[in-house]
Amino acid sequence: MPKPIAADIARSLQQRIDAGEWADGRQVPPERDLAADFGVARNTIRRAMDLLRDQGTISRHVGRGTFVTNGAKHSLSEIVAGMEGASPADMMELRLLLEPLSAANAAINASAAQLAGIEEAHRAAIAATDIMTFEQWDSALHHRIFACSRNELLRGIYDLLHVLRNQSPWFDMKKRSFSEERRQNYCRQHDAIVTAILSRDPEAARAATLAHLKTVEANLLGR
Repeated sequence: MPKPIAADIARSLQQRIDAGEWADGRQVPPERDLAADFGVARNTIRRAMDLLRDQGTISRHVGRGTFVTNGAKHSLSEIVAGMEGASPADMMELRLLLEPLSAANAAINASAAQLAGIEEAHRAAIAATDIMTFEQWDSALHHRIFACSRNELLRGIYDLLHVLRNQSPWFDMKKRSFSEERRQNYCRQHDAIVTAILSRDPEAARAATLAHLKTVEANLLGR
């Protein structure tokens, strides 16, 4: 008898969820148990779980497991709670989408006080002599640039991202990849971003930010 493929397993799991075997908010058995139940490799189970996640049936949380959601979340608090398990790769993808545009926006809209705050954070990051201090001012620099947006919703999204990137999975990856050589390179890239913003050059600010984030992505994720 041929082994079930990922789509078959996803349908079977969906039927079991619909039948109430695992209620909303309940944890789904781990991949190794499901692989044994279906007689397939764990990567097949993983592909089936990806299908269920993509259709909103389950959500995955790093270090906690996989839980039934079975549809859209109904409240802001549920949505935010679901984001707590976001991976560093997911956060990096969001940063690549948002931050180059925010830097261009800052070059156009930042007030004199906001420009001074951006420059202050940049100078403090340059002066930092340890990872904790550098990370504090590095985070502050990016946050201050994004704060120049006049869009309250975008600012709120970035505030949440700011909190998530200061949690342990992200910081642990930064710590493992940190070196003085990389810190100096980040500072040079920050200087290009800040110079473009102070010069009111949105295209240069966007390009410099994208280049910087690509460097961070390569150092953190090996891409």
